[in-house]
Amino acid sequence: MAGMPSRFPQLPSRVLRYATLAGVVVLVAGCVTLDPDFEATALRKPVMPTVQPPPEPPPRVALTDELYAAAILPPARQNDFSGALRKLGEIRESSQRLRVQALVVTQLAEGDPRLAAEFAIALPENGVPSGAIEIAARALAKSEPAGALAWAVGMPDTPPAGVVRRTVAGELVVADPEGAVGKIGALPAGAARDDTLGFAAASWARRDELHAVAWLRGRPDDPLRQRLTSAMGFEIAQTSPERAIALAETLPGGRNRWLLIGAIAQTWVATDARAAMAWARKLPAGESREAAFAGAETGLGLPVSRRPVSVPTIRNSGPRGLGGSIAPEEASSTEFAAWRALQGAGLSRDEAILEYVRQRGGFDSGAMGQWLTTLPGGATRERAMEIYLEGLLLGAPAAAADWLRTLPRSDRSDDMVEQAARRWLLIDPDAAAAWLLTTPLPPDRKEWLLRQAGR
Repeated sequence: MAGMPSRFPQLPSRVLRYATLAGVVVLVAGCVTLDPDFEATALRKPVMPTVQPPPEPPPRVALTDELYAAAILPPARQNDFSGALRKLGEIRESSQRLRVQALVVTQLAEGDPRLAAEFAIALPENGVPSGAIEIAARALAKSEPAGALAWAVGMPDTPPAGVVRRTVAGELVVADPEGAVGKIGALPAGAARDDTLGFAAASWARRDELHAVAWLRGRPDDPLRQRLTSAMGFEIAQTSPERAIALAETLPGGRNRWLLIGAIAQTWVATDARAAMAWARKLPAGESREAAFAGAETGLGLPVSRRPVSVPTIRNSGPRGLGGSIAPEEASSTEFAAWRALQGAGLSRDEAILEYVRQRGGFDSGAMGQWLTTLPGGATRERAMEIYLEGLLLGAPAAAADWLRTLPRSDRSDDMVEQAARRWLLIDPDAAAAWLLTTPLPPDRKEWLLRQAGR
């Protein structure tokens, strides 16, 4: 109806927009209030998120010895020793690195013993990797006896030289003992020849005492014979203290005699303490009697309260490796002092400790374990303990666990405990599990080890 006035006045557009918006809000609110559960929903507490426990830490994953060896062998076979050693250096754990070294040398020796020997000598001397060197020397001695002997005697006087000479001499004696000592003795005189002959004589005495001693008695009475007597007496003392005493009595007074008597006492007291102490008491007062008591006390694990009253202290007073004074720390183990005196030159005290543990750790594990705890702290002591533990785990995991239990926490690493637990769980799960629960390992590691063993 045109011309008629509007019933509603014109409102500004902005007011209309606000009114429209307000209507929508009211409409929505009205719809919401129609929901019977609205009030309960509005007052309900928000649901808190669920906190999941942290996942179990995954087991530590490490490449196996075989995988590492497979990566190192190709460059080693191509005489790229620097490349092979770089790959070897990627192995962080020292014990695994030593195992891989031995595995690589073993596989090299199957095809080329000379190449294996060259690679073994090229290995870094971080603890004298004697295992790898022994493998190479043994393989070369079996395939080329004359070449192995020339290599052993021609090496410069370094720690690996002692390992090579001992190994080669031992292998030659196995094949032909009298022929071996004859060939070695016919070499040009020198410290290397004498060292090798001493190793051969000791190895022969260990295998055939009767013929070895007969050969010794036929030699001229000179300083070399005295050294050979000490080397052979030390080996014979392991099984027959009385016959070793007879050899010791042929030596003149001095360092060689004192060292051998102390070693006899320490070995004998471990098998027959009553007889060993009776013998020591009957000795006349002086150097020999004091050496016997010192060796016996060390063998019993007692603090050494006695010291030889006239230990030779003149340097270079005898054949190579036999002269010189004994350091105070060496005197704490007569057997170690005797062993070291027969190793020749070139072996430092730290290197000698590691080699001694490798060679002698299985003879009297209890005494060796106690002796290791008397060493001053440091890398050498730690590595010596690792070597000793590895040896125990090969045949006596329970003994390894017992030894670890006696160590202070500062000496007993979690890795050592895990090593023992893994090996023992395979042999005696019940006893190993009971021991593992008493160790200071974190609970999650204990649980993981037990699960791995099916416990």
